[in-house]
Amino acid sequence: MAEKKTIVLGDVIESIKRFFSYLRSQFKLIAFCAIIGLVLPLVYRALQKPAYAASTTFILEEKSASGGGLAGLASQVGLDIGSLGSGSSLFTGDNILDIIKSRVIIEKVLMTPISGNSGKTLADLYLEFSGLGERLPVPVSFAIPAASVVAPAHTVYQDSVLYVMYEQIAKKNVSVDRLNKKGSIFKIVTVSQNQVFSKNFAERLLKETTTYYVNVKTSTAAANVKRLQARGDSLLRVLNAKSYNAASFQILDPNVAYKSMSVPAEVSSRDKSIVFSIYAEVTKNLEMSRIALVSQTPVIQLLDVPKYPLMDDRKSFLFLGFAGLFAGLVLGFFLCLYLYTDK
Repeated sequence: MAEKKTIVLGDVIESIKRFFSYLRSQFKLIAFCAIIGLVLPLVYRALQKPAYAASTTFILEEKSASGGGLAGLASQVGLDIGSLGSGSSLFTGDNILDIIKSRVIIEKVLMTPISGNSGKTLADLYLEFSGLGERLPVPVSFAIPAASVVAPAHTVYQDSVLYVMYEQIAKKNVSVDRLNKKGSIFKIVTVSQNQVFSKNFAERLLKETTTYYVNVKTSTAAANVKRLQARGDSLLRVLNAKSYNAASFQILDPNVAYKSMSVPAEVSSRDKSIVFSIYAEVTKNLEMSRIALVSQTPVIQLLDVPKYPLMDDRKSFLFLGFAGLFAGLVLGFFLCLYLYTDK
């Protein structure tokens, strides 16, 4: 039978006293750990580059593409409004997050000029402050000439550099997320070493995404409106021509002996009535298509925009100093405890 050990309170107190006495004897070790814990975070903070964060918050309001009673009314005249919303699932869920960080959107933003008439783009600014331009074997510029209405076509080398910038920005500089996992409020955050780049990139990233989003969501409906508008304009010209033609056949004092003289006027009037009926139907379909286009156009409401001066996202020296000092003291304490129990 194992012998039971009796713990005496006096022995426990005596052990604690001996341990704290040992701690006092190891003051230099604890102080060394505290100094290391204090210095290392401060050195790391000093070596860190600035990180200016610009955030843009917006609400995405989806509109129903079914059309409700409008779709039923349109079906009576042979117009399928419901099918115009077939791409509505494109932006459901988290697809919008992937589209914001897609290559086509980011490269479009990089190709926008900074300001003024210099033609210097955000891509040129990024090459400067990121140090990527210095590492390139051949210098490259994406500046847009002042006389050019559109940006010139890129070379293969320029496209390669753009792709490298896209990969770095998508992984390190841009983050997109919902404020609420079940909500429709999104937040775009751009972090970089340059305030101008962070602010402009966050704002223009939302602008380019909005343009792309609306174009894709409404492309079918807009094409239908454009087709019906062209058809309506064509019929209107024909109707006007028929009206002038019918008026030219009107005889003020016809000879009753020649009844055939009224035939051209009757034919012209009949053609005019037919064209007018077709034109009225096309105009009605055109108005319903415009209503469908408005109902499918999403609303993106801007909540917050970045403003100067941007806050540096790095931790302050004071915070890192206190955190490092505390971590050093804790490390020194457990190190002494380990050495004490190992004796």
